[in-house]
Amino acid sequence: MSSVSRVSIVFLLAIICQLFPHHNADIYTSENIDLMIKEYMTHLERLVQLLHTDTQTQKGTDIIAQGKEAFDKATAAFPDDTVAHAHALFAKICSKVGVYDEAINLFDEAIRRASLPLEAENSDPSSLAETKSLVNQLYLERRRSHNQFIGSKVLQWHAANDEGYKGGIPPERSPWQPMNYVELQLGIFPFPHPQTLFEKATLIVLSLDSPEEEIQEMKSVDEEAINVTARAWEAYESYQESQSAAFVAYMHGKKRYLAGGQPCGQEGYDLFVGGTTWSKHAWKSNPFAYDKSIDAGQSDDLYMGIISFQNVLVSGRDAVISGYKDNCNVFARHPYINLSNNIPLVTAWETPISEVTTEDNAAWETYIPEGDTRAFGGSVGKDGNGNDALLIPDPRSNNAWFDSAILLTGYASDNYFHFVTEVLPSLVVMRNRIKDILKQQQTETKDVVVVPNLQNEFVEGFLRLLLPEAFDDKGKLSPHIVQWGPWKKSGGVGGTTHFTSTHPIAFTKRLATVMWDQPATAPPPLNGPAHCLTPKPLIRAMQRVVLKSVDSNTSDTVMPKKIVYCSRSSSSTRKLAEEDELLSRLQEVASKEGAQLFVFEKQVATNATGPSPLAAVIDAIQVFQSASVVVGVHGASLANIAFCRIGTTIIELGFGIPQAAHYLHLASSLELDYVGVRLRQNSRSFGATEVSLPEGGVDEVVNSVIKGLKLSEGMDGRDEL
Repeated sequence: MSSVSRVSIVFLLAIICQLFPHHNADIYTSENIDLMIKEYMTHLERLVQLLHTDTQTQKGTDIIAQGKEAFDKATAAFPDDTVAHAHALFAKICSKVGVYDEAINLFDEAIRRASLPLEAENSDPSSLAETKSLVNQLYLERRRSHNQFIGSKVLQWHAANDEGYKGGIPPERSPWQPMNYVELQLGIFPFPHPQTLFEKATLIVLSLDSPEEEIQEMKSVDEEAINVTARAWEAYESYQESQSAAFVAYMHGKKRYLAGGQPCGQEGYDLFVGGTTWSKHAWKSNPFAYDKSIDAGQSDDLYMGIISFQNVLVSGRDAVISGYKDNCNVFARHPYINLSNNIPLVTAWETPISEVTTEDNAAWETYIPEGDTRAFGGSVGKDGNGNDALLIPDPRSNNAWFDSAILLTGYASDNYFHFVTEVLPSLVVMRNRIKDILKQQQTETKDVVVVPNLQNEFVEGFLRLLLPEAFDDKGKLSPHIVQWGPWKKSGGVGGTTHFTSTHPIAFTKRLATVMWDQPATAPPPLNGPAHCLTPKPLIRAMQRVVLKSVDSNTSDTVMPKKIVYCSRSSSSTRKLAEEDELLSRLQEVASKEGAQLFVFEKQVATNATGPSPLAAVIDAIQVFQSASVVVGVHGASLANIAFCRIGTTIIELGFGIPQAAHYLHLASSLELDYVGVRLRQNSRSFGATEVSLPEGGVDEVVNSVIKGLKLSEGMDGRDEL
C-alpha cells in the first residue's frame, strides 16, 4: 500500500504556512509555530510506522488503537482545519486493517482539508499543481477504500457459504444479494474493475434459473430480466469485458517490468480468444485430422489442432499463455477465464481516461490477485516510487523456465469434468510427443509436460492408465512431469513442486498445447452462449483411447442391465432432496426389470484401505461402460458418461440454462440417448446446497429409466465408435 512520504508532509506544512493569514491566524505566533510543527511531525511519523506494521504480527485492533492515539495527538498539536495528513494517514491505516467505514469518513475530511489551498485567494500558484496532485491521490485512496468496503460485503457472503456449507449456497441466501454490491463496485472507478466484472458475470449465471417471481422482486421487471437467454448473453458479455479490462491493465503492467516484461513492442499487443485466432497468431498450427464419415455432424468451422509458441510465459492456475518481454499478446482459451487472477496486472482501471497516457502512472499499484502477496513468484517490496508493492521478478531469475513444454493443464483442470473433457483429449492428441519426452534421460535440457496437480487423485489415476511411462518401477513420478496448481494438502506424489502454488508462472522457449473452438451457442433447446463444449471428434478420440487402455471384463456378449445412479450425498452442493425416495423407486424398477442398481459416488480421497488412484479410475470407467441407464443431478460424476457405450440412456436432473449444456453436448457427441429432467427452479442453481424435483419429477425420472432399460436390451458389451 502506498504511503504519504516525509517529503509530502513537509510540503503540506509549507502550504499550511501560506494559509495562516486566512485561517485562524490569531492562534499562530512565531514563538509556537516551530514547536507545533515538530510535535505534529512526531505523531505523523508514528502513523507512518503503524501504516507499515505487518498485520500478521500485530492485531488489527491494536494497530487501530495506537493509530487513534497518534491521530488524536496530531490533530491536537495542530488544531487547524487546513491540516489533512493526519486524517489521510489514519484513513489508510483503517483501510489496511478493514475498518472501511471509518476510513471513508476520514478520507472525506482529508480531501476537504487538502482542497482548501485551492480555494484560497492568495495561494502561491507554483504550489497549486502539487496540491491538486495530493487531492487527486486522496480521491484515489478513498475510491480504493470504498471498493474494498463494498467488496468485503461480497467476501462476507462467500465466507458465510464457505464456513457453514463448504461453498454451497443455502436456501436463506441468494446470488441476488451480493449482486447489488457488485453493481455498486462497478461505479467506483473510472473504468470497471476486471475482477468485479467477472464476479458480476458469475453471479448472473448462478441466478439464471431463478423463478420469475423472485426476479420480479430483485430486479426491475422487463422482458430481458425474465428472458434466460438474454441474461445468459449479458453474463457472457460481462466475462468478455472483464478480460478486456484485465488486458489493458496487463499492458500497463509491462511498463512496470512485471515478470520480465517491457513496454509493448512490434511483436504484438492483442488479446486472442479461441482456437481460430490462436492458430493465426501463434508460431505454428497443426490441425487435428479426423474421419468425417465417423464424426459426422461436426462443423468444419471449428478449429481443432496443436498450437505451438516460442518464448512465452504460462501463468495462473488456468495456465494462461502470454508474450515475454515486449511481446504483449495474451492467449485465452475462452471468455470464462478470469485473466485478473492469471496474469500480472497494475491497477490501471483506477485512472480516468483523460489521464491515461502511453506512460506509466505513479498512482497505479501492482494488483494482488486474491490477496496472494507471493503471486507469480513475487514478494512485497518497494517500487520505483518508494511505495510498498508486489514485485514480480522475471521467472527465469527464479529458475522457473523450460526449454520446451507440452501444456496439458488449463481452465479449471482440477475439476473432474474439465479434466475428462479437456485435459484427456489433449493428452490423447499429443500422447506420442509426450512419450518421446518421457523417454529422454534427465539432462540439462528442460523438456517437460505440464499437468494438473496430482493431489487430485484422478489426475494420477489417468496418468498411470494412459502414460505409465510417467512413473518409474518404484512408482516415482518422472522429472519431466511438472505439476501445476496449488496443493490441497500436505504430501503427495513426488516430482517437480516448484509450480504448485495458487498463482504459478514459468517461461518456456517452446510450448505446444491442443486448442479448439467452441460452438457459438449451446445445443437446443438451451441455446444461448456455450460453456466449455469440446468438439465431438476430440471427445470420441479420447474415449477410444481410454477404453482401449482399460482391461475391462466386458465382452461382445449381451451384458446384464444396470442402472447407475450418481449420488451427490457427500458433496457440498446440489444434494437431491428426493434422493432416498428416488433410490427406493429405482430399486423397485431394478428388481422388476432384472437389472442391477449401482450407486456411484465420486472418490473423495484415497487412503491406505481404499483403492489406488489407478484402481479408482478403472473402476469408474468400467461402471459407466457397463451401464444401461445413468441417472444423476448435474455434476462432475456425470463426466463419466464419456465412457458409456453407444445407446446408453443418460438422465440428467439439471437446469434450463445455456451454461449447463455440458452433459447434453457430451451425450450427443457420443451417440448416447439423453433425457433432460428439469429440477425445480432455484436462484442458486449450480451453487445450491440442495436441489429438488418439481411435482411429478420422481415419476418422470422412473419412467425414463424404464424406457431406457427397454432400449438397452441387446446392447453389445463393447461398441466401437
